[in-house]
Parts: sequence; C-alpha cells; structure tokens
Amino acid sequence: MRVLNWFVRLILFLLLFGLALNNLEPTVLHVLFGTQWTAPLFVLLLAAFSLGAVLGAMAMLPGWMRARRTQLDRAPRPPMPTPQPMEQAPIRSVPAAIDGSTPDGV
Repeated sequence: MRVLNWFVRLILFLLLFGLALNNLEPTVLHVLFGTQWTAPLFVLLLAAFSLGAVLGAMAMLPGWMRARRTQLDRAPRPPMPTPQPMEQAPIRSVPAAIDGSTPDGV
C-alpha cells in the first residue's frame, strides 16, 4: 500500500511538473484599477488553484465544526465512578528484637 501511495505521488508530481514546463510563457493578469501582474502561466494557475482550495475549505469550516460539535454531543459519556470507601489494612505489630533493643539496631 505504501508503494502504491508513493507511486501515485510520483505520477502526480510528474504531471504537474510537465504542466509547469509546458506553460513557461509570461502571462499578464489584469487585476482591478489597472493593476497588472506578469508571471509565468503555471504560477498563475497554481495561485488560482491554491486560492480556490483555501476559500473552499474556509467556506466548509462552519459546517465541519457544527457536525463535529453534534457528534461530540451525541457520543455516550462513560458514567462517573462512585467513590468506594477505602478498606483499611490490618495493623501489624513490629516484631521486637530478641535482646530487647529496637529492630533497626539503634
């Protein structure tokens, strides 16, 4: 699967690279108020595609956020665990030393 993924990426790169090499002629883009931008055609195509992708993603963002919020609201929440009383361990007495001194030897 990884090899197929890299193969598709390589083919896509080569197609876009070929498109760029075939469209190197300088092109003038006339913008508002008499402003002009001169650049190779593939740069203008790439800029238009990128701008469209960004604007499309921004237009879909509110719907994505709304769907995500409703998905989180509908998800079942695990019940909160009730606190259990702690059981006390039995108290063990410290064995006394045979000679009557403390067990740690002090």
